[in-house]
Amino acid sequence: MTSALDSVATMGTIFGGMAVSLDGYIRSEGGDLSWLNDAMAKNEDYGFEATERRTGAYVMGANTYREMAAMGGRGSAVPTYVLSHDETLATGRKTHLYSGDLRDLVARIKSAIPEEKDICVFGGGQLITEFIELGLLDELGVAVVPVILGGGVPFFGRISEWKKLALRECRSFPSGIVLLDYQLTGPTG
Repeated sequence: MTSALDSVATMGTIFGGMAVSLDGYIRSEGGDLSWLNDAMAKNEDYGFEATERRTGAYVMGANTYREMAAMGGRGSAVPTYVLSHDETLATGRKTHLYSGDLRDLVARIKSAIPEEKDICVFGGGQLITEFIELGLLDELGVAVVPVILGGGVPFFGRISEWKKLALRECRSFPSGIVLLDYQLTGPTG
């Protein structure tokens, strides 16, 4: 299924997203992610290819990077910036460790990637929260997975003020997964 939004990428957009259980967790208490893999159907397009086409650089947290590396995903053709204070973290060819101010990182990435490409914040509830807090995130994608975990790592950390979002798109799949795409419009007050 192709969406009108798949072909629309605003220049310099910073977008992020994550899969989340119906009760708001991105990881079970025991760290098991099988609930996510079990929910996905092979014949459903969740937008992975569209994300790859529009992305000029990825920003991810160290835990997400370690998880991907453990599954064999240590190298990408797209520059990846991993937020970590661990300078010994093994990285791939186009992977860069970063531990400074996120605003500086965004400026650095925007000057290094083609204008028509966007920045994808990939993984880490705390990382998404930090980007929202700093007003750096333009779009937020949420894949609601039809499972209730009952506890674990929450999608969002503490946010200092309400954030208003405008729904851009909602797609549901036979698997029960629902993709929500929001534009962040700013504080409510």
